[in-house]
Amino acid sequence: MEREYKWKIPQDTMSALAGYLHEEKERVSHETIRMAAIYYDTPDDLVYRNSAALRIRKENGRSVVCMKRTLKKEGAQALREEYEVEAHTLEGGLIKLPEAGAPRDLCMMLSTQTFRELARTEFIRNSYLFEISTDAGFTAEFSIDIGVLGAVGNMHPFEEIELELKSGDTDAFIAYAEMLEQRFSLIPQKRSKLARAIVAAGTAQ
Repeated sequence: MEREYKWKIPQDTMSALAGYLHEEKERVSHETIRMAAIYYDTPDDLVYRNSAALRIRKENGRSVVCMKRTLKKEGAQALREEYEVEAHTLEGGLIKLPEAGAPRDLCMMLSTQTFRELARTEFIRNSYLFEISTDAGFTAEFSIDIGVLGAVGNMHPFEEIELELKSGDTDAFIAYAEMLEQRFSLIPQKRSKLARAIVAAGTAQ
């Protein structure tokens, strides 16, 4: 299960936010990742009709097939099922995804389908891992994504921030997210990368 917040990058407070990320004593690591993803659906939108998204993403050269299903969205916060496996093709990934917890019937049904490209994203992610050690502690990943999205020959720039709960107390994580939102005047980004990429690509049905 993935619980995350997504915000637009705050131009007025970005320098203060960057300072906080670099100086916060709870930060345990910082990683820069080059990401490139292609999203797919069947010609009859079978993935979308099952409230899912399907992609292949390269992460510093590592190839990952991922299926997501959104369960709830409220403001900047989203709750999703997320399943991913290392694979170089959709077919190979769909066979392995049930082992990661993805719906077996859906994966098996999709494994026999043909696919069309919906949209793609290319971006650099600066990722900061935090371990908040309180009575109700948690671990979270804070990411700054800057890149482009859309379709080949029609890519548009984007910038956003994500905060994802990795482990620990959910209520404490939500309180931390709300603190960041207020302190740095963060504006919720209510649409996923896929939704924005589809609009930019002009492939929306």
